[in-house]
Amino acid sequence: MSQRNVVSLPQFDKSRHMLSPAEVLIILNQCCNQLITEVGSAWNEKRDQIEDDLLNFADRSPLLETRNLYYAAQSLLRNRNESLSAALRMQFVTQFDKHIQGGDVLDKTESSALELDLDLSLVDEDAFEESLALSKAATRMQANSVEELVALDQRIAALLQQSQSKSAVNPLAPKLICDAFLEACQSVDATPRMRLVLLQYFDNHLAPMMPGFYRKVNQYLVDKGVLPTIKIGATAPRERHHAPVAGHNLAMDTSAAVSAAAGGASEGVDIFALLQQLMTKQYTNATHDTNLQVGGAKGLLPQSWLGGGGSAMPGSTVNLSPVSLNEQIASLTTLQRGQYTGVINTAFDPALIQAGTANVLRDIRDAGLIQIDNQAENLTIDIVAMLFDYVFDDDNIPAELKALIGRLQIPVLKVAMLDKQFFSKKSHPARRFLDEIAGVSVGWTHIGEYNAALYEKINELVSSVLNDFSDDADIFEHLLADLQNFMATHEADAQSAVAETTQIIETAERAQLAQVVVKDEITRALAVSVALPEVVVEFVQTIWQQVLMHVYMQENELGTAWQSALETMRNLIWSVAPKLNNEDRLKLVAILPALLNELRDGMSFLEIDSVRRDAIFSGLVACHAIAVKAGLQAHAVVVNEAEMNKAIEAAQFDVPEILPEVAALDIVVESLDDNLGESSLASTEMDDDDEYTEKARCLKKGEWLAFDNADGSTRNARLSWVSGLRGIYLFTNNQGLNAMTIALPRLAARLRAGEARVIKANSLTERAVERLIEKLQGRG
Repeated sequence: MSQRNVVSLPQFDKSRHMLSPAEVLIILNQCCNQLITEVGSAWNEKRDQIEDDLLNFADRSPLLETRNLYYAAQSLLRNRNESLSAALRMQFVTQFDKHIQGGDVLDKTESSALELDLDLSLVDEDAFEESLALSKAATRMQANSVEELVALDQRIAALLQQSQSKSAVNPLAPKLICDAFLEACQSVDATPRMRLVLLQYFDNHLAPMMPGFYRKVNQYLVDKGVLPTIKIGATAPRERHHAPVAGHNLAMDTSAAVSAAAGGASEGVDIFALLQQLMTKQYTNATHDTNLQVGGAKGLLPQSWLGGGGSAMPGSTVNLSPVSLNEQIASLTTLQRGQYTGVINTAFDPALIQAGTANVLRDIRDAGLIQIDNQAENLTIDIVAMLFDYVFDDDNIPAELKALIGRLQIPVLKVAMLDKQFFSKKSHPARRFLDEIAGVSVGWTHIGEYNAALYEKINELVSSVLNDFSDDADIFEHLLADLQNFMATHEADAQSAVAETTQIIETAERAQLAQVVVKDEITRALAVSVALPEVVVEFVQTIWQQVLMHVYMQENELGTAWQSALETMRNLIWSVAPKLNNEDRLKLVAILPALLNELRDGMSFLEIDSVRRDAIFSGLVACHAIAVKAGLQAHAVVVNEAEMNKAIEAAQFDVPEILPEVAALDIVVESLDDNLGESSLASTEMDDDDEYTEKARCLKKGEWLAFDNADGSTRNARLSWVSGLRGIYLFTNNQGLNAMTIALPRLAARLRAGEARVIKANSLTERAVERLIEKLQGRG
């Protein structure tokens, strides 16, 4: 590896010595070797699982082309994985060398992006598709490892004496790993489509492991004295009455910032500092853009920042005399408990604080109900207010419960002012409390004892916060535990209700499956003989069909009772066929006692009364006599008319119904579709095994979906159970009741048509922080 453009490392701090170019090169080489060794080992460990996944997907695919593609990818892994792993290491080391040697990497990256924009029409379809897949995989790895990469970017930049830490110049960045993998696949003769498939599995299996790999590299650099302490997302020292420096560089790029918020990346990533920087940047832009939208979630900045409000813009003062944090918290606690002091200088109605139906945080500041004298607290109010803007915009939370959450605005503001880690720590007790309330609110309605009890419980807990919370956030831990205990008790009741419904569906499913299997077995058994008495055929197709269905539902094809019942049917059919030789006649005499006992047991199970059972046996005796006589005469069956009529009459009886109607399953399955319009019903005829079918397959028990009804209304329903036999999905309300079912193809069709949507499972506060960052970055 060349040492060109590798220069002496600057002094990290006063206690550390300077590194020579040779030492820097050794450190970088070790980082490269350590990372690619970890990646290669992880890939090899996952290879068997990936091969199984490829085979399973190939087996499920209805398209021959797709099946062949996945079989080919699996075959390549089985036969050439060793070469692929070696090529991966070689390609990564090669790209690493180029990045270390090239000082103009950033310029080349930007130039390539420009050329791509100008000449996109000249790129062939495979290359373009591969480029998109590479970008997607690299972005996911970057997002999973955001905290580790922010630190690593800075340490690599320090080693290379780069003025700024950017992933574009990090020779260990995820994009280079993914690019090296694609090059390695090409070197072992993988086709373009095979490369895309393998890259997808490389991404799926390794992305969750990348944070650990990068942590090890960071630890190695720390051990070598390279920036042992990094404050990620740090801002300038906090000073009262001084505006922040405009255009301050952010410590995280766009994707990293959003991923840190969405993933709850807590320790090490200062989300509050990032939000401060983003809002400051928006303020700086706003001073030059009079057309910038303002006003909460609908815009980017509070109106007060742009003038005309009662509060100050960032960096200015509201009061001439400083107000301590304790005084601010005391004022907020007074408001939180419904007590108001001082003169309100606007038309703001303090009753809105207790109502919880509107965002009041900016208004209480503008009304002078809380005194703010520095930028940080001003920003905190605006950030918390914007978070609650998104809470009030969340369509998945009913208005009644949204109002209860809205009553927590002042307590949450107090928490944020006391502990800025509220924004960064997913495990913060106040965040978990908010998230739990929002989570149990999905699917809430005015109907049912449980929903009434849930509303009362949340109202009780919110009241406890308003009455008892001063400055100790531990109260949220206790209240969260109380709510979780309540939910655990309810969940057991809901599962009992679900179990009753699933039992009905499972029984109907097995009955329908049993009907198909039993009819097939009977058809094959009757086809063996061509001259069977009608009475025996009718007996097999009625009474014994019911016996077979019952046994199948109990044991399916694997049980001994099922095999025994089939053997009884075959012996019965054989017994009434003409006996053309002495050996068959002797065999008939031998099996007849056991055969009659087995037939008697089956009819007893069907509760056929003894008189009718004796008549049936009399008919069978006549049939056996006919079979022996026909054999003795060596002719076709010849029997006197009286005997035949006696046998037919004996077999005429009503078969009792012992199983649920098979058609009931289809009625249950179609229950959801009663609300669909004609266009939706037409679309459900499609059975494409596409991304929507896979999305439906990947749904997990407990996930909520929003279904559009034909009348324009929306229904939230929770996935409570999935059938293993026919792929029937059971959705219920939050009480395990009001069940509706839908088959896999129809569910996929509704997802495809946009008439069903998965409600995001990540927490309310995560979604709010993520959307806030996106909005401030101009992407929301």
